[in-house]
Amino acid sequence: MITEDYVSFETAKLLKEKGFKEWCLKCYGIAVLHNGQDISFDEELDLKDDGRENEIEYIEGGRLYDFGCNNRDKDANVWAAPTLWVAMKWLMKNYDIYITAVPNGIGENVFYMGIYKKYDYGWTYISDCLDEKYKEAEFYTPEEACESAIKYCLENLI
Repeated sequence: MITEDYVSFETAKLLKEKGFKEWCLKCYGIAVLHNGQDISFDEELDLKDDGRENEIEYIEGGRLYDFGCNNRDKDANVWAAPTLWVAMKWLMKNYDIYITAVPNGIGENVFYMGIYKKYDYGWTYISDCLDEKYKEAEFYTPEEACESAIKYCLENLI
């Protein structure tokens, strides 16, 4: 079965900081844990009623929820979780940055980040501006390469 791949929480957080406000079907929010296990809202209330709130742990961005959001409220503890493709389209539309996973060409399942920037004269591969650790970075799925490229662009190009 083919599934959608969503950006990581770290990338979702960067997207929100950079102004990503597209509506997404999923979002990252606060995870509520007891003894390292997710608990429901009712279980959280029961622990609080028993005076055991010190046993509750809250993890920012620890849970991917199945309800949508769009980052309109900058102070809310939710972060829109776009698919990799939606994040890549947003970068292309707003910043003229095109991302792809580049296979190594020798038949192995190894991919590199492909980042291109649009200028007046056309698209240019911008590997020259990448740090050495990114130039040499190898990924074993195209999704890993694209996630890393999105994060790199948000941290270094925008």
